[in-house]
Amino acid sequence: MIKRWWPTILCVAVILYATLSADPTAGAELPLFPGFDKLVHAVMFGGLAGAVAFDWQRSHRDSFLDRRRMAVICALCVVAGGVDELAQATLTEARSAEWADFLADIIGIAVAWVAAPPAIRRVLGLQ
Repeated sequence: MIKRWWPTILCVAVILYATLSADPTAGAELPLFPGFDKLVHAVMFGGLAGAVAFDWQRSHRDSFLDRRRMAVICALCVVAGGVDELAQATLTEARSAEWADFLADIIGIAVAWVAAPPAIRRVLGLQ
């Protein structure tokens, strides 16, 4: 299973580290701009939705990643985003939950809902 789902597992590991660690950049100075944190949230959770969709399609080559399946994947990723915000609020002292972060997660997931299926078909040669 790990061999088939490694992109998803990697995304989950990165998200958990980035959102639950007190200082995920280890003090490094990043070129920050207003809203950088929200962009990171959108990329992380859009990437998660894309990774799950990719891994699902790779494991189910006989089935088509249609809108309904992609909607289920995205709904699960939205739930994961909510759980992540709750985890930040309850499991860490240095982090807090923010509605704006959750909204950024949802925006990233919505982008993946549209962009991931055609990209996955192209990458896997399923055109």
